[in-house]
Amino acid sequence: MAATEKERALWLENSWIQLAMVLLRLVPGSHSNKWDIKGYEPTVHVVLDALKQSYQQDWTLDNMVQLKQLGKYQFSHLFKKETGLSPYSWLQIYRVIQSQKLLRQTDDSILSIAMQVGFKNVSSYHAVFRRIYGQTPGFFRKTITNI
Repeated sequence: MAATEKERALWLENSWIQLAMVLLRLVPGSHSNKWDIKGYEPTVHVVLDALKQSYQQDWTLDNMVQLKQLGKYQFSHLFKKETGLSPYSWLQIYRVIQSQKLLRQTDDSILSIAMQVGFKNVSSYHAVFRRIYGQTPGFFRKTITNI
């Protein structure tokens, strides 16, 4: 039985996300200095730039759409089409990537680091970090300092 177009699109979308997560796991820390946003559609680029500049902020979809005066659905669809991720997922991944520098270069607590990069609680930070890297932030810190 042939897969429907919707099933193929869902499979492809999940495949891209899984590939990105595999690449992030292979070289933790190497991508944290620069995440290039050139080449995106101008509306998405403006929002990505704002998110990168103030990722610690408590961003909502309403805040994001106000930057370019689009509807929530239209913006979310465009953002996902351009980046492969929802705006919130992109922001959470970016926050985790930015946290690596603090994990490597400071003795700040994991809770403090989670708050500094914009997470509202340490459990959501742990969950996203573990989903991306397959390990906790504490284990990452211990491993990276022993290299």
